Amino acid sequence: MPPSGLKLSEMIMSKETQRIEAFSDGVFAIAITLLILEIHVPTIQPNTTLVHSLLHEWASFLAFFIGFLTLLICWINHHYMFTRITKSNSTLLLLNGFKLLVVTITPFATALLAKNIRSVWRDSSISIYCFNFTLMGLAMTLIWFYAKRMGFINIRNKDELIVASRLYGFATILSATIWLVSYISIFASLILFCIMFMIYGFPERIVRLQLRRMKKEPSSEVQLKTDLQET
Repeated sequence: MPPSGLKLSEMIMSKETQRIEAFSDGVFAIAITLLILEIHVPTIQPNTTLVHSLLHEWASFLAFFIGFLTLLICWINHHYMFTRITKSNSTLLLLNGFKLLVVTITPFATALLAKNIRSVWRDSSISIYCFNFTLMGLAMTLIWFYAKRMGFINIRNKDELIVASRLYGFATILSATIWLVSYISIFASLILFCIMFMIYGFPERIVRLQLRRMKKEPSSEVQLKTDLQET
């Protein structure tokens, strides 16, 4: 018997994307685990403390932190999207496969960043990582908008669908901007990187805030019309 309040058709639709989510979660878990492999246990050296040896590896810790946050944010949004995408086909699977391809490349891009952040290849390694980040944003946009075009998204509130679509349309624009800005200013691209993390780390909250804003706008327009009539 289906759980109370859940229709059989809804259960069947939810199962359509369960294998996609399960397989994707496994890939995310492996990719995140691989990040730690670039942090090595320091060897004992004369006249050197353990703390000093660990601080010497700050580049590896920084790259690990950035890579972990990148994959975590990507997974959060993947979860958000597939709680609303309830149907699939082979094309959606291929688009999801493209996203997982970028996910599996992320540990390599992170390792490249960790090894070269203090070398003459620093700027190039940062730009390569930002390009990988751009592909991640592009993958999110492609999955969402293809699912929307095919009617795979189960959102009854049209305003919520509009807001979520704006959010994931903006993903490619912002991530591509970060990549392009990295050729001009590393510091500016880092600031944009943090802004994107803050936006896409809480997709549900961002969508709710935008929905509240949309609800307030009509009332303000009505009040403006009333004021004009009174004058």
